[in-house]
Amino acid sequence: MNSNLTVTGTGDALFLAPFPKEYDQKLKQLADFINACDVKITNLETNLTDYQFFASAYSGGTWLNTRTKDLDHLLKFGFNYFGNANNHAFDYSYDGLLSTIDTLDARNLKHSGTGRSLEDAQKPAFIQAENGVISAIIAVDASFEVASKAGRATHDIKARPGVNYLRHESAFKINEEDLAKLKDIAQKTRINYNHDRLIQTGYETADPEGVFVFGKTKFTTNQNEPETKCNKDDLNRIIGTIQEAKQKADYVFVVVHCHTNDNVREENPAEYLIEFAHACIDNGAAAIFGGGCHRLRPVELYKNKPIFYSLGDFIYQGLKVEFLPADFMEKYGIDIYSTAEEALYARSKGHTIGLHCNKLNYQTVLPKLVFNNQELIEFSMLPVYLNFHRKDDFNGLPEIATGDEAEEILEILGGLSKSYGLDLILKDGMIIPA
Repeated sequence: MNSNLTVTGTGDALFLAPFPKEYDQKLKQLADFINACDVKITNLETNLTDYQFFASAYSGGTWLNTRTKDLDHLLKFGFNYFGNANNHAFDYSYDGLLSTIDTLDARNLKHSGTGRSLEDAQKPAFIQAENGVISAIIAVDASFEVASKAGRATHDIKARPGVNYLRHESAFKINEEDLAKLKDIAQKTRINYNHDRLIQTGYETADPEGVFVFGKTKFTTNQNEPETKCNKDDLNRIIGTIQEAKQKADYVFVVVHCHTNDNVREENPAEYLIEFAHACIDNGAAAIFGGGCHRLRPVELYKNKPIFYSLGDFIYQGLKVEFLPADFMEKYGIDIYSTAEEALYARSKGHTIGLHCNKLNYQTVLPKLVFNNQELIEFSMLPVYLNFHRKDDFNGLPEIATGDEAEEILEILGGLSKSYGLDLILKDGMIIPA
C-alpha cells in the first residue's frame, strides 16, 4: 500500500459571508487541488454564532462572526481540519468560543486550538488518511489577549475555556548611556511608582536581572539577549504536547497564529516565532503552518522540514462584517446605531487605509507537501490571488493565480525566503525550490 501522506494548509480563512454563485467555478479549481491531499488544514479566523451572544469587551481588531449555516460555503473547499487558535476566538466571549467548538463538533469536523480547558485547547486533532497514516495537528495562538487564555482546573476552581496560547517576552536593547537617560526620566516622571509598589507588596514579581522596566516596556543593555523569546513554560508545555502526539501519530503538524514582527518589517518574523518553529521541529513536528499577519512571510526548510512563517490570508472578507457592537462605534466617534458598513467606512477613512487597501494582503500560496517514511519527498506551492482588484463580492475570495499575478507572488515569496536559504522558481504553475 502507498504510504505517502499529502498535506496542504492555508493562511487565515477570514470568512464572514456566503460566496456568490458565480464564484463556483473558481472555487472548484481550488477545491480540486485541496481534495487531492490527505490532510487539508485551514485557520478559521472567525466565530460561528447567530448573534445570540454578547460581544466581548475587546476584539482581535474587528468583532468577527459567521452565521452557523454559512459554514457550508467554507466546507466546499474540502478542508478536514480547522485551527481555532487566533486573536478573534474571543470576540464574542466564552459563549462565542464555545459555540464555534460546538458547531464544528456537531458536523464532526476536526479542530484544535480552543477548548473548555487548557488541556482541551492544547489537545491535538487526529486525522487518519485512507492508507492508514495518522496525522496529529496542534494549533497555537501567539497573538492573544490575557482574557482569552484557556485555564486549568484545580481541586476547587473549574477550568476556564479559551485558546492554547504561547506567551513571549520582549526587551529592547539599549546602551548604558541611554539606560541612564531612561532612569532619569523615570525618576522625574514617577512613571514606575505603581510598578515598584506592586513589586514591593507582592502583587508583581521582581524584574529580571539586567532588565529595566520603563512604564510597561522592558529594556536591556545585554546586547546578546534576543529582543523577543518564548515563555519557557509555554514552550515546554507545547513541546510536551508534540512529543505525546508523536507517540500516537505518524506525523505532527503545528498551526501557529502570530502577528508579531521584528519591529523592522511586517513580513519579518519575530525572533521568538523562529525559536518556536525550530523547537517544534526539533521535537518531532513535520511542518509549521503560520498565519496571523495577513500577508506572506518567509518559507524556511529547517532540517528539511518546511516552516511557513505566515501564509497570509486565504480568504479576506473583512468588509463583510454583518454587525458590530457599540464599542466599535464609540472608538471611532460615530453613532452606536450605525451599520457595520458605515462603521468600517469610518475606520478606513473612506476606504483609504486598512487591510483591504493593500494588495500584499491578497496574495498567498497553497503548499503541497508529500511525506514518506518521515521524510519530505515533494514540496511545491500553488500561487493564489484574492481578487484585490475586484470591488464586488469576489473581493477577498481566492483563485489560482496565473501569468503576472503568479510571477508577482513568486517575486514576493522568493525575496523573503532567500535570506532563509531557500531559492524559489515558478515552474508549470507551481512555486518550487530551485
